Amino acid sequence: MTFKNYSFLKYLSLISLFTVLILSCSDDDVRTVTLYSKGATEAEASSTNIRFGESVDFTSTSRKALTLNWTFAGGNPSTSINPNVTVAYAAPGTYEAKLVVKYIDNTVETKTFSIVVRGIDAPLPYGGTAATIAGVIEAENYDLGGEGVAYHDNEEDNLAVNNGSATYREDDGVDIQVATDATAITNTNAGEWVNYTVNATVEGTYAFEFMVASGAATGGKSIRLQLMNQSTGATTNLGETGNFANTGGWDVYTGKTVSGIVLPAGSNTIRVFFTGGDTNLDKINVTETVPAGPIEGLGVFTERAITNTNRGETPVNNGSFVITTVSEAYEGSRAYLYHYDPVNSGNTGNGFALSIMAPATSPLNASAYGFYNIALKTSTTKNLRLRMNTSAGNYWITLNSTTDATYGMARDGAWHALKIPVADFKLNGNGAAITSNLDKITGVLVMRTDDADYATYSTTAGAFDWYVDDIYFSVE
Repeated sequence: MTFKNYSFLKYLSLISLFTVLILSCSDDDVRTVTLYSKGATEAEASSTNIRFGESVDFTSTSRKALTLNWTFAGGNPSTSINPNVTVAYAAPGTYEAKLVVKYIDNTVETKTFSIVVRGIDAPLPYGGTAATIAGVIEAENYDLGGEGVAYHDNEEDNLAVNNGSATYREDDGVDIQVATDATAITNTNAGEWVNYTVNATVEGTYAFEFMVASGAATGGKSIRLQLMNQSTGATTNLGETGNFANTGGWDVYTGKTVSGIVLPAGSNTIRVFFTGGDTNLDKINVTETVPAGPIEGLGVFTERAITNTNRGETPVNNGSFVITTVSEAYEGSRAYLYHYDPVNSGNTGNGFALSIMAPATSPLNASAYGFYNIALKTSTTKNLRLRMNTSAGNYWITLNSTTDATYGMARDGAWHALKIPVADFKLNGNGAAITSNLDKITGVLVMRTDDADYATYSTTAGAFDWYVDDIYFSVE
């Protein structure tokens, strides 16, 4: 009984002690315990609707993140681990941008953005309705939209109106002359262009006959036909008319045809690009054609369908050229760039340039063909010896300020297709024609500087650059 009383007193004392301790605590002795709170995925985009070529700033303010991973479809850069990143979009379309956040508790969250990248404004055909092809495109009925959109003209005024012509349309500065027999684009200059939005009734192959006139003593300059991407405005070369002789007057029109143009059905925007002046354009007659069979010829460096082939081997630099394959082709998907760089080509730096392309099977026999075809592009004004080597000697023509026009060449930084009679290739440039030795060709393309202006060459890189494509022999 005494033991039980003692235990009771013990417990009573302990209870009293705890009570005193609790009552003696001040507010300063109280501590608040906060349980773990989860992080939050927070991000924003500066814009979700832009024009191609513009950028979007993405920002993540996510809290308690262990890792951040951005992915940007269609963007540059395409990925990033930084919280803040600027992304450029080069092509129209709708793209997803995604942020994946991993937290310290190993949970993962994502946030996505839909980025709409707009292209250029839709083309506006003159009169509101696209011209139908096959059919006739009147030159004066180019698209609406103004300078830099529907056309480019070197001066604001309509020079034809300034010279007394009636006004055909009030909206632009393209030089349109209204005459009794034809309303036409006149007073053209190099680099000017006009767009036409057309409706192709079927996917097919078309021929474009340009009705042109020139009263200049040297004739008119080539018209280049291009296809414009309706989303980006980028253009693709389709072909050229080539330069043409005086037609007998500024209002005497003749046809110059660019054939073999493949267009998809539906809306297409074509561009008519003037490579030079002295060319009047009345209209374009477009006809659908039956696709031609392979070219009757001998392919050397071409992606065309052709009856025979003896591929040229990779050109070898023999002085001052650095030769690379590029995608900026005249025809097909690749061309050669002969970049003039005496120092880095391994040459001694004396400015002499030479490169030889040998046929895969040597000697090459081109005795069945009458023309040597090649596409060239350059801005240099220096002479070029375009040469073929044979076991009987070297035969060449020289492209210079006198002969360029003969073969349709211009030094304007644009592609030009040259069709050269093989008989024009002379031994050492001025001797007998190559005709009797066409079965002995060991060098099917030799690019060389010309002795006539050799002394004026510099060692500056790029001073004698040439692009080369579409090399083949043809019967016609």
